[in-house]
Amino acid sequence: MVPRSVKWTGWFLLALVLAIALFVALFDWNWLRGPIARKVTEKTGREFAINGDLTAKLRWPLPRLRAEGVTFANPPWAKEPQMLAADVAEVTIDLSELFSRRVTLAEVHLDRAVVFLEKSVDGRKNWLLDSEQRDEDARLGISLLTLEHGKLGYDDPK
Repeated sequence: MVPRSVKWTGWFLLALVLAIALFVALFDWNWLRGPIARKVTEKTGREFAINGDLTAKLRWPLPRLRAEGVTFANPPWAKEPQMLAADVAEVTIDLSELFSRRVTLAEVHLDRAVVFLEKSVDGRKNWLLDSEQRDEDARLGISLLTLEHGKLGYDDPK
């Protein structure tokens, strides 16, 4: 016969797993659009917005986020106002890299996107995410980038 304390522990753990699964299944990811946009804008000094739905598929160690209506502004010195405007952006985050204090996107898929990469006369690069666009470490690692039905522009005055 199984001791009573073991039964209660088993039932408690089962209820906890079911509660977590129910929370994840019913969680509205759109609640995170504002906080994510504010954090990215704060860290980069450039306006970031998710204007459509935000959804997630949670998998370890590579969760996938899907955002609609994504825009990311260029720095003030750039010729174009937006570095990125995409109808759909899907990113897979490599959580194992976070243990090394690196943000690495295993996959980025952009659908119906316009991406404009640019260098300034004095060598700044709009894809570097520090405010001066000079710190080579201030960029996200992206292992695979796909652009579907989009446009990619590049301007280098040299």
